[in-house]
Amino acid sequence: MKKVLLGFSFVIVLIISYLIYDELSFSPLKQNAFGKLFKGYVGIVEKSCSKDFLGISSRGEFFEIYLYKTNSVVINHDFPQITEWEDKEITNKSIVGKWKNCPLDSQTMKLYKFTLTSNNLNDLSCSNAFNKEILNPKNYYSYVYFNELEQYFLLYSTDKQELYYIRRKGF
Repeated sequence: MKKVLLGFSFVIVLIISYLIYDELSFSPLKQNAFGKLFKGYVGIVEKSCSKDFLGISSRGEFFEIYLYKTNSVVINHDFPQITEWEDKEITNKSIVGKWKNCPLDSQTMKLYKFTLTSNNLNDLSCSNAFNKEILNPKNYYSYVYFNELEQYFLLYSTDKQELYYIRRKGF
């Protein structure tokens, strides 16, 4: 009985460890996505941090922010060039915003007001500079908008060479 209980405990610990590892290592933007975001990008991408606003979930992410370190990014106002985003096809009802200089224009602010203001991004280690960066005219933003419940917002900081990526899928 003791061996069965010990074996069962070991399996439970392995499963929990795997789930935690899977959650911490998950990155919605893969290397090939950066080639669609930035013209000719072949540099190294490293996820430096992430925050799930609703807590740990196993691929049921609803609202989170990711921060990526990049290098050698060239902003081209004809990008992003995408036909699908996160395995969802871009349709006539979708809105893909090409890279624009910050700060946000009024139309973008109207689309993303809830996403950008619903959490205090300055309180998170991942995004404590986000509100300052979004006002810097040297930085750029882009977005993919499917509807009020599924939105993706990207902010590129030219000085820090960092990409903020906010995902909202539901909620």
